[in-house]
Amino acid sequence: MGAGHLSAPLHSGPPVAYRVPPLAGRGAAVPWWVKIAAKLVLSRVLPSYAWRRRLGIGVHSFATALDGNRALVAHDLAWFATIAGRPASSLLELGPGDTIATALYAAARGVRRIGLMDGGDHASPDMAAYRAIAEGLDPDFLDTAFAAGLDFTNRDTLLASLGATYLTGGLADLAGIPDGSVDLTLSYTVLEHVRRAEFTPLMAELHRITSPGGLPHHLIDLMDHLGGGLNNLRWGDALWEHPAIAGSGFYTNRLSRAEITAAAEEVGFETAIPYISRWDATPHVRPHCQFAGRSPEALGEASFGLYLRRD
Repeated sequence: MGAGHLSAPLHSGPPVAYRVPPLAGRGAAVPWWVKIAAKLVLSRVLPSYAWRRRLGIGVHSFATALDGNRALVAHDLAWFATIAGRPASSLLELGPGDTIATALYAAARGVRRIGLMDGGDHASPDMAAYRAIAEGLDPDFLDTAFAAGLDFTNRDTLLASLGATYLTGGLADLAGIPDGSVDLTLSYTVLEHVRRAEFTPLMAELHRITSPGGLPHHLIDLMDHLGGGLNNLRWGDALWEHPAIAGSGFYTNRLSRAEITAAAEEVGFETAIPYISRWDATPHVRPHCQFAGRSPEALGEASFGLYLRRD
């Protein structure tokens, strides 16, 4: 634990506020109910992500991830050093999607134990792309002996030379991570996809593996993953939590910011909200009676950041 841990707040002041237009966009501009039907069919006709990637259907955006993740990782490592009073020595990213680039970004900033955890083997094996990423990193890093030892023969050799492990068994892989061994856990629009019943157990596991003074940061998207609205609130859990829905690529757990924060605090995390985005006008939808108690203010929140700390 760094010397600054006891005095440095996770975030000072109120959350930074952002505005987003209603129906901010989720892929093709077609009705949400068409997307549900198409994804339900696709998940059965073409269940293999590897095949969908080859065909360019319903895949993660490799280019988009690269555009944003470098800055996010740099910000979070700097934030960790400021709050914890020391640099992070270990990092875990949940849901890296189509790229292992976070391992390159973190290694370039001195992290030597890196984990990337996903629900399947989705990351690109394109070594030319990773070599191009490496060539664009900080010149001070590229001049080090560590950078000189990077092995671009294939994805596995690159990971090994970065001190990185790629875990593809989903949340079950958390069980193999030692207690208190991860300084910084990151996820960017991932936690909303965790099954509702599994969310608090997940938080408990993340608390277990976080080092004393460790600092997770999660960016959580509260919009539906159909049209960028609230169409996911139209149904109760009896339908929405059915495996056919949960496995079709548009499932979100529909937990509110307050519920997510409460789950983190329940397992022992200190929490702070550094930023919130809200719609200029809340998308019009008639929520299921299950959500009748959700306030207009809560319904107007599109996404937020969650800072955590384990004492």
